[in-house]
Amino acid sequence: MTRVVVFTTGGTIASRYDADVDGFVPVVSGDDLVAAVPGVQVAAEVEVVELANVSSTFLTPTLVFEWCRTVGKRLADPEVCGVVVTHGTDTLEESAYLFDLVLDTHKPIVFTGAMRTSSELISDGPRNILTSVRVAADPEAAGLGVLVVLNEEIHAARDVTKTHAEALDAFQSPNLGPLGRISRGWGEDHIRLYRAPRCREHITTDRIEPAVAYVKTVMGTDSLMIDAAVTAGARGMVIEAFGGGEVTPFMADGIDRARRAGVEVAVCSRALRGRPLDLYAEIGEGKWLRDHGVHFSDSLTGPKTRIKLMLALGAADPADVGQYF
Repeated sequence: MTRVVVFTTGGTIASRYDADVDGFVPVVSGDDLVAAVPGVQVAAEVEVVELANVSSTFLTPTLVFEWCRTVGKRLADPEVCGVVVTHGTDTLEESAYLFDLVLDTHKPIVFTGAMRTSSELISDGPRNILTSVRVAADPEAAGLGVLVVLNEEIHAARDVTKTHAEALDAFQSPNLGPLGRISRGWGEDHIRLYRAPRCREHITTDRIEPAVAYVKTVMGTDSLMIDAAVTAGARGMVIEAFGGGEVTPFMADGIDRARRAGVEVAVCSRALRGRPLDLYAEIGEGKWLRDHGVHFSDSLTGPKTRIKLMLALGAADPADVGQYF
């Protein structure tokens, strides 16, 4: 037998209908959540630790950073072969990527959740927990970084994003696709891995910087939100740019003021696939941004770029933040 620690945090996977509020709320305890999964104790020796029982909209990067420490200490136990974290799907990809950057371990860490509650006719939660435990206990999953397992697919935390508000296959990796799948066999699941991630990174830090603003670029966006964030004390800022990494020319003065104020600015693309480029040189375009000290996030989504900038600011002096981008 192998020991897998399941850390529960709440979310849809732990929710059921409450007639008093006429809606779903996370009330299923960690122990009850795992106990309701048929065959999970056959897949591994499972230990349950309840970190929280809330919607993932209540979470903060600072809190998740503290959870990294808790999970890291448990992973140091030689009897533990891997962990599973159950999580609400709204911010799951951000927490998983934060874990991926912070925890430098060979042991599998698997995030999972559910798109349907336990009160609904066909709940995906129990199946997602079972397959996640099996992946966490499988030696083939070692050394792949933090994984996200839902709907019988295995994704890298860096690549995956939620692409649908309610579908069971909501979690996809638009740029590269999944790492593998869980195939059902006669009496057991088979882990099928097709590739290994090669873009793994780690940021060693004792703190995370929460004061990182997020500004989205749309037609006609000006510097209002940029200036407001600087005035409010932002130490960093992520700008979700147009597809190729451009912003409007009306944002340029605000970005210039932010950089002069010492604010670290990172740009990502609002497109689901691809990355920001520095090919175009007009004001607000990629070459202009690069010349003004703006960091480029490669193919990371905006929320993950923010997580990375938060950790980079916690780890380095502003002059050294660029090494992480």
